Amino acid sequence: MSGLDAGEAYWILCDAQGREYVRGRAAVNYPRESGAITATHGIYTEGGSRSQNYRYCIDRIRTGPTASEIGGVLDLERDDEAQSWSDLSKRSGVRLRATAAVSGLECRISTETEGLTTAYVTTDSGSVLAQQPIGDLEAGDAFVLDVDLSAGETYWVVCDADGQSFVRGRAAVDYPLESDVLEATHGIYAGDGAQSDQYRYCLDRIQPTAASSQIGATLTLGSDEIGQSWSGLTQPSGVRIETTEEIGGIECRLSAATQGITTAYLTSDTGEIIERQTLVMHEAGDTFTFDTRLEADTAYRLLCGARGQEYVRGRTEVDYPRRSDSIVATNGIYSGRSFSSNYRYCLDRVRPATDGQSASESIGESGTPLDLQTDETAQSWRSLTEPAGVRLQATEQIAGLECRLSTLTDEVTTAYLTDDSGTVLAQQSLTDSEAGDIITFDVELAADAYYRILCDADGQRYVRGRAAIEYPLEGDSLRVTDGVYSGDALSSSYRYCIDQITPVVADRELTEGLGTRPTDVTVVNVLEHPAIDASGDLSAEILSYLEAQNEINHAFVLPMGTYTWNTGFYLGGSLEYLEISGDPRATLQVRDPAVDVAFEFGRWGNTNPPQRVVLRNLDVDIDDQPDRDAGLLIAHVNSCLVDNIELIGQRWRHGPEGGDRYTCLVNTRDTEGLSVIRNLSLPDGDREDPAFSSVGHSIGISADPPHNGVNVWTQCYVEEFVDNGFYVRNSPGYNIVDHSLAVNCGNGSVRLGEADEARDCKIRLDRGSEQTYPGTGLWLNGDQPTAERITIDGSDAHNDLLRVNSGADGGHVRDLSLRCGSSATAPTVRCSSTSETDLQGVLIEDFAITDVSTANNNPSVNIRRSDVTFRSGVIDVANRPALGGTEMPTLEDIEIR
Repeated sequence: MSGLDAGEAYWILCDAQGREYVRGRAAVNYPRESGAITATHGIYTEGGSRSQNYRYCIDRIRTGPTASEIGGVLDLERDDEAQSWSDLSKRSGVRLRATAAVSGLECRISTETEGLTTAYVTTDSGSVLAQQPIGDLEAGDAFVLDVDLSAGETYWVVCDADGQSFVRGRAAVDYPLESDVLEATHGIYAGDGAQSDQYRYCLDRIQPTAASSQIGATLTLGSDEIGQSWSGLTQPSGVRIETTEEIGGIECRLSAATQGITTAYLTSDTGEIIERQTLVMHEAGDTFTFDTRLEADTAYRLLCGARGQEYVRGRTEVDYPRRSDSIVATNGIYSGRSFSSNYRYCLDRVRPATDGQSASESIGESGTPLDLQTDETAQSWRSLTEPAGVRLQATEQIAGLECRLSTLTDEVTTAYLTDDSGTVLAQQSLTDSEAGDIITFDVELAADAYYRILCDADGQRYVRGRAAIEYPLEGDSLRVTDGVYSGDALSSSYRYCIDQITPVVADRELTEGLGTRPTDVTVVNVLEHPAIDASGDLSAEILSYLEAQNEINHAFVLPMGTYTWNTGFYLGGSLEYLEISGDPRATLQVRDPAVDVAFEFGRWGNTNPPQRVVLRNLDVDIDDQPDRDAGLLIAHVNSCLVDNIELIGQRWRHGPEGGDRYTCLVNTRDTEGLSVIRNLSLPDGDREDPAFSSVGHSIGISADPPHNGVNVWTQCYVEEFVDNGFYVRNSPGYNIVDHSLAVNCGNGSVRLGEADEARDCKIRLDRGSEQTYPGTGLWLNGDQPTAERITIDGSDAHNDLLRVNSGADGGHVRDLSLRCGSSATAPTVRCSSTSETDLQGVLIEDFAITDVSTANNNPSVNIRRSDVTFRSGVIDVANRPALGGTEMPTLEDIEIR
């Protein structure tokens, strides 16, 4: 391995040592840049002749570790055998010494180890310093132990099954084994510190946490000692930090006992919200990132809460201050703003965000992994040299694949993606890869076409992992149909070499481009530009400035503060780029009743809409008086990014100052366009007016028929809108509602139609008895939408929790958790149709329905269409009939209690 010096130029060349060869060539717009590398020219002769237009032979370059990372991994060798007997239940692992201070360890379970439940770091006498549940992990999976290791001290890293027997992988090793910062000195077996100077157990790799960041960057805040919860615990809690240098973002981890969190906040030290993250599907141990740049020598607060609802906060005693290289934790925060000098809450780890994609840049990239089972057998014989793998079908267009080498596969050197005839479309070198590593193919897969993923050792013998499979296996956009062995033979019973495939479902360059400001944009700081009076009506000031420009290709930066926004910001014609962003956050106060909507771009019938619009880090405030009303955004654009925006104040659409019906409408007009709406918060809803129908009140989030592209609504929050929460059902374009929360919205909380999908969302219906217009939870209302990993809390639901009505020809709901409370009058599931419905099949699978309603004797699941199938689930109904209606659904592997 050779190091490359910063600022120096290098060539990367290929040849055939004087023989003829075929060189691939592509037209390139130089320079091409990544975070650490800039490609400036192609090289096409040995003497270094340069091309400004083409590149040759190499289609991708990735950086290796930096100088500070090389040698950080402690390799403990591959397992030689699997040990198991009836009383093998004691902790086993390795003894190691830290040769430098280390903040946390990342450890990998060895290939033959099975049945572990807990991992520990202990002192050299066996006292536990930190432990981590690992019962859901398998061989090849990694886990993190958050503990500070002191230079020169010795520790044990051990695992067990909480008193039960387990299988431990063992390897003969020549101690000591060393990395730059760790030295393994012995194996540990029998739990009491019995040491082996010949073997190591259970773990085959250990390295400092966050190997991509420098040692010392992680601030660990201890493991939870208690989970606190009581009826009045509703205010945010967390930690106060101070930065010792500028940080480009911060990553936080929810502590082990913390539960029920819906929102995280980064605030100034006076409590002003700088950034928020919606965390409705996050659990203990999950991480999230604030993308805001933190200034040096500045105090901030990191808080978690549940938007006024009760939650469980993890707490542990901390000896403040706690320091890392760039962050100092000074206090815990509780009750929203009170300081603790003894405890920290909710977060057990904080560190600078890793350079690279922000959350908004990675939206939509990876789909749901398709699990191909764990290896059962490692096959190897002298003539096993031909490629092996799997055959698959793309059920929709896919931008690429991520494939994982199975746990027993070894000595493979090359992976291939081929078409169904065997023509190689892409190949990857696996020379430095191991079991559990990911292979990426950046090749577009056409819908309904068949492909093969194969591995081999370039004609040499290798070991292929094999698992028995009941084909076909189906995922969101993939269908695996066969195993492939002996090069092109198909197996209907086994798969080989690959144990997981994840589709890349969006174009990386497109999503990355949304978060990047073009270099030719004119950037205007509203406090510094002489043509803008930021103390006046800022909306009118910016519009006046733009009227004097020959073209609109501008970014307006609003330093932190409060600004007047008393003119509707309307740009109806074509523009290249328009951005309005707080730095780090700004508040826009609407105080003029003439403002119906704060931002409006394009027109309904416009054939030449704005190209790209960006709104970031803004609060729009309509909260000064009850009559005030205005929507947030109407966008008819080819592409937009809405990131970290909140509307503060309850709307009153039917009040004396009633504004536009739409609160946030995004219509992506270009059929190839993508818009991302991230961390949009509409917490205050619309005032319910019984004198008017629910239809005609304001809509929370929506897309309408001019929408033809793709909208990704991620980490959004909408509450108590009378005329739908997410209303995307009637537009021909795609809508993906992802990791979002809808609470007590009328009509439909999440209402899907043609080409729409909801995933990893929570819906709460707990005030139905107080509402004039209680709404349904999840509503499939057009064509054949899909939903997966949906949780619906219907503790006080007075409308259907899940509805599939005549507008939907079919639909697919998977991994559904649905609960109907004792006071709920609604059915848990209602499916209906009319004579005009083109019945294509409704499938509800992998679900749990719990119904404890005592409000009436109506059936919990009401089926009035003939194409409904329930598969692999539980219907647990305590006090009323479980099934009813005019049709009997097909029940496959269903338990009715």
